[in-house]
Amino acid sequence: MINQAILILSTLLMGLSLSENSTNLTIQVDVQGENAGLVQLLLFKGAKGFPDQASAAIETASAKVQSGKAVFKFKNLETGVYAVSAFHDVDGDGVMRKNLFGIPKDLYGFSNDARGTFSAPTFESASFQLSRGEHTISFTLK
Repeated sequence: MINQAILILSTLLMGLSLSENSTNLTIQVDVQGENAGLVQLLLFKGAKGFPDQASAAIETASAKVQSGKAVFKFKNLETGVYAVSAFHDVDGDGVMRKNLFGIPKDLYGFSNDARGTFSAPTFESASFQLSRGEHTISFTLK
């Protein structure tokens, strides 16, 4: 009985130490007034390719919009500096719609709710630090 209790306790402690040593990120994207479509998201570790080169992103993901939000979960990331870009994919084709002048027709946004003046924000303005543990960030598509 005592050996079984020790085994259970050590298993629980090992599980706690594993979660403390991992880096997990939950991202909540607010899509105000929307309840349909997808949010397409790119997660970057470093400035290369930010904000729109999917081939340079370390993670790409899509999630359904439900009650004005889309939630993403990433597990076992490396510690470091990251930034996120996302857009509301109304028609689910994976492509941001733009007008004749290249101005987005879909809602879009970046971590830290970063905004550029006449272009996308810099990686630095959208970046955040991830250390070991559980992290949650949120931003709004506009």
